[in-house]
Amino acid sequence: MTDSFQGGEGRWQGFAEVYDAQGRYAGQGRESRVVRRELEGGTVEVDVSFEGPFSLSGTYRISDRGSRRRYEGPLNYGYAEALGEDLVDANNYWPDLGLSQRFWLMVLPNERTQLSLALLSRGEQTAYTVVGEYHRSLDEGGDAQGQPEEAERAEPAERAAQAERATQAEEAAQAERADADPALLLRPGTWSGTLKTLDVYLASAGQSNYSEHTARDDDGRLIVSMPNSDFASGAEIVLSVDEQGLWSAPGGITGSASIWGGRALAGQFLYVKDGLRLWRREVVTRCGTLKGVLHAWYLGGSRIGTSYGTLEFTPSSDPRP
Repeated sequence: MTDSFQGGEGRWQGFAEVYDAQGRYAGQGRESRVVRRELEGGTVEVDVSFEGPFSLSGTYRISDRGSRRRYEGPLNYGYAEALGEDLVDANNYWPDLGLSQRFWLMVLPNERTQLSLALLSRGEQTAYTVVGEYHRSLDEGGDAQGQPEEAERAEPAERAAQAERATQAEEAAQAERADADPALLLRPGTWSGTLKTLDVYLASAGQSNYSEHTARDDDGRLIVSMPNSDFASGAEIVLSVDEQGLWSAPGGITGSASIWGGRALAGQFLYVKDGLRLWRREVVTRCGTLKGVLHAWYLGGSRIGTSYGTLEFTPSSDPRP
């Protein structure tokens, strides 16, 4: 059994990119979340407020059973697996929205930043996708357990002014990023780092170096080489890309994935030689230097292991976009 998701405790604030059912940008969401560990019964209490293309606010409790976590309402019901102190993978339901959610949330190594990807649906019909990046508040007057901060004790007018300044700064930063590089996932270069590995029982199976190199061919397709993996032999995949997704040509790896804003990806791929299916999810930081990845490996319908971690980007010297 892995350690509980202790990295998620504290006060978190930030912005999310919200996409509609067709994968089109629907607007920006602003989230504030306080996560407190209760002293009795191993429970966690979460206060959350989200404002954007859809809105919700309230409280829910989590029954913490190590790597197994139950969301017990009233705002959020469901089940999650804590894959370590820095990652949770959840399936839950928001009654106020009438939407189910497949969700993962990762704390980056700096312990001050979270990346998340939420796939919200009604039945099997996608409603929204939310790509989040949040930061832990550790200012004077507060701590990582979500105690009140100076900003929270400020007068309402001052809090509103602070929020407006933060929103304007974030919108300006997003516009600058969009002008500079609208497709962070698709850039030629190499992603590399160390991934942690869990076995079928979510027990640690060590860690290993991982890399993937991306280039473009003369037809504009992506060629992604992945020489090393904990669960399947290395292979290369050739991908066609449009604004909403990517899909493979025949080869050693086949499959497809949705992409959102060039920053987030989720999809299924088959490693033909090994007969294994990979459910791959990832989010790139807004600055474009890191991405969090979660790779869940399956044989048929049975998960056989999981790899996750952060990868750092090194641009290619190839001048082609």
